[in-house]
Amino acid sequence: MLTCPSGFFMAIKEIHLRVPSTCRPRGARDCDKSELTESIEEYVEGIWRLEREVQTVGTGEVAQYMSVTPASATTMLKRLAALGLVEHVPYQGVKCTEKGEALAVDLLRKHRLLERLLVDFLGLPWDGVHDLACKLEHYVSMDVANRIEQALHGPTTCPHGNPVDATVEDHSIRLSDAPDDAQLTVAKVTDEREEFLTYVYQVGLLPGTPVRITERSPFGDVLMLEVEGKDRHFAIGKEVSNSVYVHTSQ
Repeated sequence: MLTCPSGFFMAIKEIHLRVPSTCRPRGARDCDKSELTESIEEYVEGIWRLEREVQTVGTGEVAQYMSVTPASATTMLKRLAALGLVEHVPYQGVKCTEKGEALAVDLLRKHRLLERLLVDFLGLPWDGVHDLACKLEHYVSMDVANRIEQALHGPTTCPHGNPVDATVEDHSIRLSDAPDDAQLTVAKVTDEREEFLTYVYQVGLLPGTPVRITERSPFGDVLMLEVEGKDRHFAIGKEVSNSVYVHTSQ
């Protein structure tokens, strides 16, 4: 019993209602397993993405992508290797195992379906859903993802044009590699930072939009772009042209 300031005694009643561990304040949990799982999953997904961007994925690339120190990246890579999610050979790079690839593909599928749900069903802005989907993807089961897919009638891409099934090859090419004066159509945007997506949205480089390269600087770092629906041309830097993918007209 507890002694009240007035000197009376107050009995503590036994209660049978319990808050699920995931709903408790972080300090009240015995072990913050969800946060640990999120971190592991984010690393695996990041490594899988990096494998498709650079020839060899090293600790430095992982650290840069995850915005952590090389020492932190090294520690996590050792853990991922112990879990059988990646193979890491010092000085030779890191790559996902079959188990790691399956995890990454599932995460990306859930992420892109969630983005569709947030944009198409809830009406959230196109450039503001990536971070929220990143948080939710870790708590959505594959059964729920399947139900979302059914409710949305089987979307094939996220709002930014990336395939829901990350193993699908969409045969798009970087805008920076596209031919001049050809009729192009924006296929997808791979840099999903909110500020980047906001800029791309303002320029009009949305999936399905016809564009044409009208001029290229001598060394190819700046493109002059004609975008359908816009009344002026845009000068596009390499950071944008490397992250916007297009299809060429057949």
